[in-house]
Amino acid sequence: MKLLSRIPALLASALLAVPAAADVLERVVAKVNGDIVTLTEFQARQVAAAQAARIPPERLEEFLRDNNARILQEAVDELLIVQRGAELGFQLRAEYIEQVIEDIKKENKIESDEQMAAQLRREGLSLSDLKRNIERSILRNQVLAREVQQKVLPSDEELRLLYDERKAAEFSQAARVHLHEILVSGDGAAARAAELVGRARAGEDFAALAREHSASPSRSAGGDLGTLERGDLNPDLERIAFALAAGEVSEPFASGDGFRILRVSEATAASVAPFDEVKPKLQQELQQKRFAAAYDTFIQKLRDKALLDVRVREVPLEVAMPATVPELVGPAPISTAPPPVAPAVAPERSFAVPELEGVTTTPQAAPEKVAPPSREVAPAATPTPTPSPRPSPTPEKG
Repeated sequence: MKLLSRIPALLASALLAVPAAADVLERVVAKVNGDIVTLTEFQARQVAAAQAARIPPERLEEFLRDNNARILQEAVDELLIVQRGAELGFQLRAEYIEQVIEDIKKENKIESDEQMAAQLRREGLSLSDLKRNIERSILRNQVLAREVQQKVLPSDEELRLLYDERKAAEFSQAARVHLHEILVSGDGAAARAAELVGRARAGEDFAALAREHSASPSRSAGGDLGTLERGDLNPDLERIAFALAAGEVSEPFASGDGFRILRVSEATAASVAPFDEVKPKLQQELQQKRFAAAYDTFIQKLRDKALLDVRVREVPLEVAMPATVPELVGPAPISTAPPPVAPAVAPERSFAVPELEGVTTTPQAAPEKVAPPSREVAPAATPTPTPSPRPSPTPEKG
């Protein structure tokens, strides 16, 4: 199993980004306000996207041709969000990142630092890479919590109105009974029905009595009619059935060509889920509905102000996929191992980077020597809860 396939959701986006080691020759795909997206990182994102979509090898080129623009845009957007966090002065406690790593080790039953380092090497990561990715992921969530999520929180008045609109259809439960019957017909039906009522009330098994004596088609099922709500029965039967308590047997009553006996095995009264019970569900629905539009507005503002430079006109349509895909646990796991830089490919197997508004596209004939900027983790204030799945420290302004 991949080491990082079971870690909390808040790290998922960061694990897509695998920083290049310092002082290596690396092709730069894009520059975003001075920060870079390397070809190695971009290819890692290609692999992750293909694995998440469960793309077979024969469809890989088609998938990348259709999705490379999106993958590149996501890489750019992630950098813009992290840079926004830096503008706001967001920082993380170093010990918090250490705790996240300890949690990863526990969840993957890794007992020593040596085992952790060995597993990271198998996945193409170093410990410093992992720390940097964790920091980036948490900062991204902090920025989105402040800049987007907080702005789409519905008011109690909005939630109450939505509750009232949907209360009858979704949050109300009609009265129900689990009903059994015996139909007695023929000569002496009234007397035989009265005798059966006495036997049932004395403790004899109602289903056995129905199989032996009932003339109804439900006889083979022991008279079981299933669970019924108000409105499922004709008014006469409903009046009798819903007047019975659980375990109670009715008096015989004329019905069609005989006398019918009813027994209720379970009874559930009508109910309405209170507002406070369904409020979290309604709040999540409204937030999700509003988040996409709010996020689009937020990220577009960052794009409009950014200095973006796409450094290559083409990126590969062929990437080195892992030999095996890790066993899926819950959602499709994201591979964190950066594939080796693919060899040069023919132009027809490369993806032409689209010209985006406000983006300069610069051909790059040779790799560029890059040393990714150091992202030192600075101490932050005491943690307070945030909307992320793991309690995250509230970043401070520097």
